[in-house]
Amino acid sequence: MKLHCTWLTFALILTLALAPMALTETTEPSRLAQGYRELILSTNYGDDVTYVIGHRHPDSDTVSAAIAYANLLNALGVRAEAVVSGPVNNETKYVLDFFGIEIPPIVDNAEGKQFVLVDHSAYTHAIDEMPMARVVGVLDHHGIGSVQNTDFINVRSAPIGSTATLVYLSYRECEVPISQDMARVMLMGILSDTKNLTSNTTEMDRIAYEDLAALSAIEDLDALYQGMQDAAANYDGMSDIDIYLTDYKEYAVAGVTFGASDIKASGEAAMAEMCDRMLAAMEANYETIGLDMLFAKVSNISGNTGENQTYMVAYPETAVALLNKCFGNLDGKYFVFREYQSRKKAVIPALTAALEADIAEEAPETGLKPAA
Repeated sequence: MKLHCTWLTFALILTLALAPMALTETTEPSRLAQGYRELILSTNYGDDVTYVIGHRHPDSDTVSAAIAYANLLNALGVRAEAVVSGPVNNETKYVLDFFGIEIPPIVDNAEGKQFVLVDHSAYTHAIDEMPMARVVGVLDHHGIGSVQNTDFINVRSAPIGSTATLVYLSYRECEVPISQDMARVMLMGILSDTKNLTSNTTEMDRIAYEDLAALSAIEDLDALYQGMQDAAANYDGMSDIDIYLTDYKEYAVAGVTFGASDIKASGEAAMAEMCDRMLAAMEANYETIGLDMLFAKVSNISGNTGENQTYMVAYPETAVALLNKCFGNLDGKYFVFREYQSRKKAVIPALTAALEADIAEEAPETGLKPAA
C-alpha cells in the first residue's frame, strides 16, 4: 500500500492502550489522549462528509467498525457518517434489530467522495470507483492491500481478531466515553469475527470484550451469540447464488483471480447439502462472476465437536486441483476438515502461497497460465 501513514504498531497498542482504561471519564483528556486525538485529527478531512465504510458484502465486523468509528470521528469534531456497501446479512440485521440500532445507508459508488476504510484495504474488496475517491484513513486486521493515497493519513493494521477491537482501542486511547449503544455495536463485531472468542482471538480482543460487555448491560452474551449464529445460517427465501454472495470476497494473486465464500450450516448433512448447492451455483454463475476460480467454505455451527467442522468445494477443475495441492484432503467431491478453517487465517494464505510458489511449474498440473 503506497500510503504516507502514521503507524501505530501493535506493540505500542499493547503498552499504551491499557492505561486509559483505568482512567475515569474526565472533562479534559490526558496528555496521552490528546496525543492520540491529534494523530487522528492530523489528517485533512476538510468540510466534506467522511464516509466510514467496510468491504463489499458487509458482515457484522465491518458494519460494527463503520458505525462505531464514525461515531468516534463525530465526537472528535469530524463530520462523519457510517455507511455500508450493500444489504447487510441476516446475522447483522438480527443484532442491530435486537439492539434497536438503525442499519446504515448504502453507498455503492465511491467516485468523488471521501472515505475511511474499515475491515479492508484492497480495491478488490472495496465498492466501485474507490480509486476515484479520497481515502483519509484505514483500520484493518487483514494484510496491507492495494489502496493508494499521496496524502498523510492514519493507517492502523494489526494481527487482531476483529476490526471492532481496533476501534475500541481508539476510543480508549482518545478517552472518548463509550455509550451503551456503541459498546453493543462493537461487541457485535468481536463476537462475530472471533466466533465468541473461540477463533482468531488475541488478548486484546478479550480485553475489549470484557470491557464492552460490562458497558453493554447484556445479561447473556452466549445467548446473543447463539441467536447470531442461528440468524447467520438462516437463508430462507434466498437463491443459491445470493447465499454464495452473502459473505464473499475476491482476490487477485500471481495473475490469477478468485472468489471465496463463507457459509454456515448446522451439522454435516446440512453442510454436504449446502456444498452441493454452492457447487451448482458456482458452475451456473461462473461466466457471470468472471473470475478464474471460485471456492465455497461451509462452516459447522452445530456445536457438536464430534463432527467435522469445515467442508469446502471449488469450481472449475483448476480450482479443485489448487485446493487439493494446498490441503490434500479431498473426500469424494468435498474437502473435509476436522477443525474449523478460517478463510482469513487458513484458506486464503494457503491459496496465496500455492499461487505464488512457482506458477510456471504449477501450470501443467492446474491448467493455469504463468503470470504475465
